[in-house]
Amino acid sequence: MTRFQWLTATLLALPLSGCQQQIPQTPEKAPTEVYAQSIQMQNSYPVTHRFVGRVYHPLTSEIGFEPAGTVDQIAVDLGQKVTQGQPLATLDTRLLHSEADQLRASLAQNQADLSLTQATLKRQLSLSKQGYQSEQQLDELRSQKAQLQARRQQLQANLQSVGIRLQKSTLTAPYAGTIVQRHLTQGQVTGNGQPAFTLVPDGAAEARVGLPVRLLSRLPLDHPWRASIDGRPLTLDYIGRSAEVDPATRTVTLRFALGPEQRLLNGQLMYLEVEEQITATNARVPLTALTAGLRGLWNLYVLEDLGDDNYQVGRRDIRVLHADQHHAWVAGAIDNDDRLISTGLQRLVSGQRVTVIGDQSQMVVSQAAATEAAL
Repeated sequence: MTRFQWLTATLLALPLSGCQQQIPQTPEKAPTEVYAQSIQMQNSYPVTHRFVGRVYHPLTSEIGFEPAGTVDQIAVDLGQKVTQGQPLATLDTRLLHSEADQLRASLAQNQADLSLTQATLKRQLSLSKQGYQSEQQLDELRSQKAQLQARRQQLQANLQSVGIRLQKSTLTAPYAGTIVQRHLTQGQVTGNGQPAFTLVPDGAAEARVGLPVRLLSRLPLDHPWRASIDGRPLTLDYIGRSAEVDPATRTVTLRFALGPEQRLLNGQLMYLEVEEQITATNARVPLTALTAGLRGLWNLYVLEDLGDDNYQVGRRDIRVLHADQHHAWVAGAIDNDDRLISTGLQRLVSGQRVTVIGDQSQMVVSQAAATEAAL
């Protein structure tokens, strides 16, 4: 073998000897530790509906002058509290006073004519007994007296009518309450029945809210109603409901009595919460247990038992039936008592080996009990 051949063989053997060196083995990574909780299947799930209603005082009314006239004085204004019988506004009554004076003068003239007729008739009756007066003249006097008496009754009725119109020219509060609107101004001409003020009574109010017929047929009348205004819970007492469907909203109006201790304004919005049970096989899981899947589905990570307290992560396709701020009600490729992983999903992939270190559901119950004890 020449020197060149020996060098070539030596150089080719060096890589082969390097490949024969033993590569150090990486130590096997310990399984990830997770918390799990059991899935409990159920036959229905709750859906809470929220409906908007309005506070309403049933005696709220728009009051106004019965006779027509010109507004002379306005004694109250917007937001003012009034008592029953308190004057609110008056009309110009000068023409009525003038008419009353004319009627009283006519009554005085009628009384004078009637007195004269009665005196004349008395004298004629005395002469008639002596044979100096005819029956025709007596009949004419009796007729004249009856006409004057009828005229007096008519004048008295007209004067009484003017008195009633004078009384109605002062608008008074029919009940104690608060003026919430004023529709007239001083010097304005008002017609018959035109509203002058909107008056809201003091005391208890009621709430009115519309519910769909479909939902109303599923609720008993003694259903525990829950409502709130501005985040404050309300005490409601069911009064009754309308016998027809509102053509605009296609709902049936329900009426609720509100306690007098609840200081509420007419027209305030009330939110009524109604819980409906939807029949469907499902399981309630925390929102933290959901991960996005394919084709609009969602996934859950469950434990697949490998034996000897070893598990691997399995991915299950599910669909969300309903959700609130904390939980979701789901259905799909899950069974009762499947063990669900609900936290730390960002560290897991399907097929990964894990070790269970605790029950998440028991931890939640313990935290709730501790919170309740602290309160």
